[in-house]
Parts: sequence; C-alpha cells; structure tokens
Amino acid sequence: MLFRITFVLALTAATVASQPADPAYQYLERAYQALRDKNYDQAIAGFQRAIALAPERAPIRKDLAYTLLKVGKNEDARDQFGEAMRLDSTDGHVALEYAFLCFENKQQALARHIFDRIRKTGEGALRETAEQAFQNIDGPLAAGIVRWQKALEAEPNNFSAHQETRHAGRAARSTWPGRRTLSNSLDPAAR
Repeated sequence: MLFRITFVLALTAATVASQPADPAYQYLERAYQALRDKNYDQAIAGFQRAIALAPERAPIRKDLAYTLLKVGKNEDARDQFGEAMRLDSTDGHVALEYAFLCFENKQQALARHIFDRIRKTGEGALRETAEQAFQNIDGPLAAGIVRWQKALEAEPNNFSAHQETRHAGRAARSTWPGRRTLSNSLDPAAR
C-alpha cells in the first residue's frame, strides 16, 4: 500500500514537472510590477513581450490596452481592445471600451453597432451605459432627418432642404446598418 501511494505521488510530481510553464509568466510579472511602480513604458514592453508568447490570451491584451490608455495612446489601446474583443466576445467591458474608443476615433458606425449589441445582450450598468451611448449617436441622426423632412414639407422647392435631407439619409445609412428602409426612402439615388 505504501509503495502504491509513493508511486502515485512520484508519478504525479513527474507529470506536473514535465508540463511546460507559462511562457508569458515572467514578462507578466515584470509588467504588473512596473504598473505598481507606475513605470508605464516598462509595463507596456512587458505586456507586449507576453503577447508575443501568448497571442491568444485576451486578458493580457486588455491589460495592455488599459496601460496604453494611461499614457494617452488611445488608438493603440483601441486596437488592443479590438483584439481582446475578437478573442473573447463575451467580455462586455472590453467591448464597451472598444466602442467608446472607436467613436472617439471617428468610427461611429462601428461604435454604434457595438453599443447596439451590448444594449441588447448586456446586463445592468453595462446595458445602461451602452443604451445611453447608442442614443447619443442615434438621436442626433434621427433628429436631423426629422428636421429636414419638416423643412421639405414646409418648402418643397427649397434646394438646400433637399440636399440636407439627402445628406442626412446617407449619414443614417452609414451609421444605421439595420435601418435601410427609412434612410433609403429619403434618398432617391438609393432607390
């Protein structure tokens, strides 16, 4: 009996020892220590080395993205949040960060699409934040279309109103992927 226990323990120890260690571990340790020391450039370098060794790990990209935000590299942070979202589409916080950074970088259609998905599938504060952000994009577009439609009704021969309504319809189509019917009805060229 003692021999069996000893044999099983030895076999278990050999199996554990033969498994490869996390190749990114040492770089992550350095990166997190650099973050604690507020040495962001060193932290960024550590996260980048860890990603080179473990490119499919979304949490590393998420931590790199937040660190990049701390130093004002918003476009690089956006790209890392996008990659993290691609790797783990269930992380609503990453998706929300990505959407906000897309919006800030003039990618409103993509931001609107992500906010829309989160407001429909997210929970709690995440859903509420996404709903508000979605309305902040959607509301001005809808208001612009209504305003120019009223101008056309009041003055059907107003060339500027026709041009602005057409422009609003095109903007709506590029930002509202699911609302083609309304925007197409505003733009005769799209018929």
